[in-house]
Amino acid sequence: MAGRSGPRIPLWLWLLPLWVASLTAVTLLAFGRPSSLLLAAAVLFAAGASLLEGLLLALDLGPVRRSRQRAERLEAVFAVIRKAGSSLDLQEVLEAITRLTVEVTGVRGCSIKLWDTDSGRMRVRSMAGISRPAVDLSIDVAENIHHRSLMEGKPVLVEEALERDFPEVDDQTESLICVPLRQERKVLGALCVYGERSRPLGQEMISFFSILGDLVTLSIANAAVFENLKRLDEAKTWFLLKASHELRSPLGTIQSMARTLSQGLLGDLSVEQKQMIDRIERRAGALAGSVADLLQLARGRAELSISDLEHVDFCALLSENIAAYQPQADEKSLRLTVSCPRETAPVYGRKAGLQSIIANLLSNAIKYTPDGGEIDISVVRSEEELLLEVRDSGIGIPLEEQEKLFGEFFRASNARRLGETGTGLGLAIVKSTVEQHGGRIEVDSGEGRGSVFRVYLRLVGSFGRAAAPGSAPALDSREPSA
Repeated sequence: MAGRSGPRIPLWLWLLPLWVASLTAVTLLAFGRPSSLLLAAAVLFAAGASLLEGLLLALDLGPVRRSRQRAERLEAVFAVIRKAGSSLDLQEVLEAITRLTVEVTGVRGCSIKLWDTDSGRMRVRSMAGISRPAVDLSIDVAENIHHRSLMEGKPVLVEEALERDFPEVDDQTESLICVPLRQERKVLGALCVYGERSRPLGQEMISFFSILGDLVTLSIANAAVFENLKRLDEAKTWFLLKASHELRSPLGTIQSMARTLSQGLLGDLSVEQKQMIDRIERRAGALAGSVADLLQLARGRAELSISDLEHVDFCALLSENIAAYQPQADEKSLRLTVSCPRETAPVYGRKAGLQSIIANLLSNAIKYTPDGGEIDISVVRSEEELLLEVRDSGIGIPLEEQEKLFGEFFRASNARRLGETGTGLGLAIVKSTVEQHGGRIEVDSGEGRGSVFRVYLRLVGSFGRAAAPGSAPALDSREPSA
């Protein structure tokens, strides 16, 4: 690559030791001493060896240089491939590729330009080796012949780069190569490399940088898909927050009006009227529960705000929920056992979110465990983690359906046959909230043999305030149902 191969050494430099040695030998021979003769012979031998080595190196210089260049190019390609697969953040990938291209190939600089459809300009998105922060690094393609060629899918070699056509170049740049970044027939932008003065870039390097350009295109395509999915997920979260928040107020009004009517505060009701209002009240209550689940799911998807975080004694929070759900367990004659460590188990997070994890797992265990069954809940702490395990002797989850278990609105087939009502959001809420708190969840189950849910959460010492950046919309939420 440019700037990496050593300069060609003139043959007279290799002959110089032989001339010096010959002159020294002649001088020594003039004295005629035996020791001088031996020294002269040694000097002549060393000079001959030096000459032979020089001739061999001179003959081998071309192939060695070409092999070195091929190795360096392969190294550059490998480095780009490795970086392209290590991240899905577009800007991070672009900056890494420009930096690696400069480091590995030895060019003066490298930039990646992307086509901006809104402005009709080619804009520099990343640059390494050359810094021109005070210059507008965008080009109107319609007014620039070189960039028009790039947008037509043709590589460009400019031996005397002009700042008028390439505002990113500096005084030390003598030549440049730009190759188009093509995705099928669409040109996304260009990869440009800049040659230093006295080390110009040549036509033979276009094919190599075209390969790098293809790798950059793949990276851009992968990162673009990731960014689009991320934006869609953020839009979905925002919609859930907005919709559920806006629905809560009218639902509350409907429930309040239904209660007023059913209590006869606006006059006596006939039996049929009271039955109809009771149905309205039950339906509104079920819908309010679904809205609360959607709101909790959206809050679990959003990043934690530092203002929402607090030290939560997990065992104390668990005890509160056990007390709330104990009557439901008693109605089904379920044996409910709880085990917690004697020492405190402080978790750093949002109390409402941690409570939703416990509430959903506990209510599901009660709902899907037949009368007379068992539910065992235990909390175990290690140095860095807290393990919440909820084990039941319920109906279990079919193996073939477990990959969908944490999806939104999913309910297992045997749960639907059981006739229990549910939105299918409970476990989706649990998973998103656990991940929001930097933890993970596992399930071990099978149809007819019960289920074990294991939730791993970080303790206060290992999580910390700095580990939970971001912000979550400050909306009210009701405790979810499973």
